[in-house]
Amino acid sequence: MNLLNLSHFKTADFEDLFKLADNFYLAESDSFKQDQILADKKLLNLFFEPSTRTKLSFEVAASNLGMTVFSLDAISSSLTKGESLEDTIEVALNIGIDACVIRHKDSVVHDLADRFPDMVFINAGEGSIAHPSQTLLDLFTIRQSFDDLSKLSYLVVGDLDHSRVLASFLEGLNIVGANKITLCSPAELGKKYADFPNFEEDLNSALDGKDVVMALRIQHERLDHALSISGEEYISKFQINHQRLLDAIGSDRFILMHPGPVNYGIELHADVRNQPYCKINTQVRNGVGIRMAILTKALLT
Repeated sequence: MNLLNLSHFKTADFEDLFKLADNFYLAESDSFKQDQILADKKLLNLFFEPSTRTKLSFEVAASNLGMTVFSLDAISSSLTKGESLEDTIEVALNIGIDACVIRHKDSVVHDLADRFPDMVFINAGEGSIAHPSQTLLDLFTIRQSFDDLSKLSYLVVGDLDHSRVLASFLEGLNIVGANKITLCSPAELGKKYADFPNFEEDLNSALDGKDVVMALRIQHERLDHALSISGEEYISKFQINHQRLLDAIGSDRFILMHPGPVNYGIELHADVRNQPYCKINTQVRNGVGIRMAILTKALLT
């Protein structure tokens, strides 16, 4: 079973994955156990864009399940010698690789899945189009704080136009039936979402009454060179800090998330980092459990 996007998922499919991740969880150590149920399987990580959290958590998840893990990138493979990505996958299939986790700037994983039906493919991020495993771990993290994902009020703030995380997150929220969603950004970072039913350029108004607040990464070079808004202006109008959260939401019932990497001092002030509502480290830990569940479902179904 491939994981290319979330389009085929239903709410029950999310819950099946979440329950499987729950079964791997060790409460006493706040970590995920080793369970050698995939000891006969081999995983290839193909990352053609930089990654820390996604790549490492897939490697740890696979290791926890007993898999043998291999990694390739464009520099270390024969792609530098003119080999095509299809040739690389064919080599992997012929030497006994069972699954490929792929991150690429282009949407290549769908075509590869069609061409190589005997290989399991997992989308670890494609351009600004999709990042399904990130949404699964985000929803799993939210589920740990709230009972009913469909009834919550959500806010996503930051660089909306260039975020594959947002694209998949909105897809996931639609599947679980959530309809109280607000997007917030400078107009020039939210052009794709200008007609979104709840688009805000005022962060304080956008924060009001929210249960889940997710910040997205801002690229320093965009603020300095490609946009009319300066870094200082972005910080003044859109940076999330502890006092702004308390003033706008007025309680501690909300949670704050970020898919990482976080630019503390830009999208988030450092004073939110160790607050009880900040779930960023929890998201990172949950990445292992959810990706263990993804690999198990993909290779044992």
